[in-house]
Amino acid sequence: MDVEYLDLRDDANEIVRASLPDSYVQAATSQLERTYGYSSFRPGQLEAVTSILSGHDLIAVMPTGSGKSVCYQLPATRPGSFTLVITPLRALMRDQVQALQARHVRAAFIDSGISPAQRQSIYAGVQAGEIRLLYVAPERLWADDFQFFAKSTRIDLVAVDESHCVLQWGHDFRPSYLRIGEFIKELPARPVMAAFTATATPGQIPQIAENLGLRQPVMVKTGFDRPNIRFDTLKLKPGKRVKFIRDWAVRHQDCGIVYCNSRAECDRLAIELKRQDVDAEAFYSTVPEADKKRIQDGFLNGSPRVICATTAFGMGVDKPDVRWVINDGPCESIECFYQEAGRAGRDGKPAHSILIWCDGDFKSWRDRIRQNAGSAMADTERQDKVCKAALERLNAMSDYCESEDCLRGMILRYFGDSAAEHCDYCANCTYDPETGDVDQEPSREEKARRKAERQARRSERNARKAERATQVDDHPHETTRGGPITTVSISDVDQAIIGYVSGVNRLLGHGLGATKIVQGLRGSRGVFYVEQGLDRLDGHGSLRGVSEALVKQHIDQLARKGKLSYGDFRTLLPATEPEDE
Repeated sequence: MDVEYLDLRDDANEIVRASLPDSYVQAATSQLERTYGYSSFRPGQLEAVTSILSGHDLIAVMPTGSGKSVCYQLPATRPGSFTLVITPLRALMRDQVQALQARHVRAAFIDSGISPAQRQSIYAGVQAGEIRLLYVAPERLWADDFQFFAKSTRIDLVAVDESHCVLQWGHDFRPSYLRIGEFIKELPARPVMAAFTATATPGQIPQIAENLGLRQPVMVKTGFDRPNIRFDTLKLKPGKRVKFIRDWAVRHQDCGIVYCNSRAECDRLAIELKRQDVDAEAFYSTVPEADKKRIQDGFLNGSPRVICATTAFGMGVDKPDVRWVINDGPCESIECFYQEAGRAGRDGKPAHSILIWCDGDFKSWRDRIRQNAGSAMADTERQDKVCKAALERLNAMSDYCESEDCLRGMILRYFGDSAAEHCDYCANCTYDPETGDVDQEPSREEKARRKAERQARRSERNARKAERATQVDDHPHETTRGGPITTVSISDVDQAIIGYVSGVNRLLGHGLGATKIVQGLRGSRGVFYVEQGLDRLDGHGSLRGVSEALVKQHIDQLARKGKLSYGDFRTLLPATEPEDE
């Protein structure tokens, strides 16, 4: 876990540690137990609470299910304090307020369903010290009545949830988030600010802090891994998906969420599940408010058991025992996917994430991005930047689906975390080619057998690589795979990779992930390459006779030597510095 000042001052960690005397830790832990019934803090929570109570701004990057809300709710239990929580998630507002009230913490929320008279009552409750936390959407900040309330009330802490929404070319941008910093500046006294997100790459964290106007914030980063979630990808054409999802929901009697990319698909799938006696409901933004409340409350209590939803549902629903999440089609980004998958297993028990995809899904996403990305912006250059960033994120999602590497490792490296080569708890690490069944949970003995086989195969591959490595200075690569003998020297391989990466960036205006670069160099004629014109690019197919593993090995070496670099979304870019002669 990382705890540091975002401006990397030398005394960063010393200040945080100095604020943690034993008596303080005991008092904070006692309050945690009184309020929540927990006997100890989860990783990062105590450091975040300490930062807030010490008067430091905070940016916390913590995975879904790690207890981010405790970090700002616990300081709000101080006598005489008031915390304003800004969140885009209406479902979260109501759920968290109900949970706080059940713990005898005085809290309220304001959304479009709260009448003017009710709002005035809430404002009066805050100013009388009867309400400690108030949840609002960012758009609410500029309402006339709220402006009057905020400027006549002492606000001790402003907690900004889902703070990645402030990124202008991020996956979940909301323009109203950009005005939060302006709102803070207009308050009579500046409160402590705390920003929370579960999905931010290393390059995005400073942007979030800057856009929100944080002042030398303490950064708490606990890591992104959700070790209890098994990750699977499954390539299926749309016509076969309904049967798979239907059969899965029938076999798995625990609660689950199916995320769909359209409201029509939500309705269609919910109807099909009901025909199989699965207790299922569709949920999306235009469902009537009364039905939304009924479905949401029912899901929290176990009926309906399955929700077929767009992203309008689930992002803020605190249901710990969701055992599985299926994505019926890829998301527009790994950030979005990881948030949705993260709805599963928040209680720490084993859970399952399955992403179903096909090539046509990505074509639809690319068309949608080119048509809509940045369309609300008048500046053409900014529109292009938004579109470029969106396509880079989509390509990272595509790499995840197509990869044969450890899926967990791909996610963790995308977010800047280190990862082992294999996790032994994802489709690519445990896949059995004889069954190909993501639902097949092997016995302990079977797991051990598969692991031994994988280790043996890796040992064989490593031995072959080592043997080749002893010959690389004197001999070219010779392979017969897929056709006649192809002879390619080491320098030719490196030059082909560097040239192709540069060509891709010139043609598309952005990079691609390593998997797509490798497939292009080996001559893929897939839909993506033809649509983008990559199949006509110089260098496409130039390493057709070289193994995928070897091309990847060279890419890694070139990146380590600085002859290639990685972008924010693990896309390959030309070297940022001139190459050595």
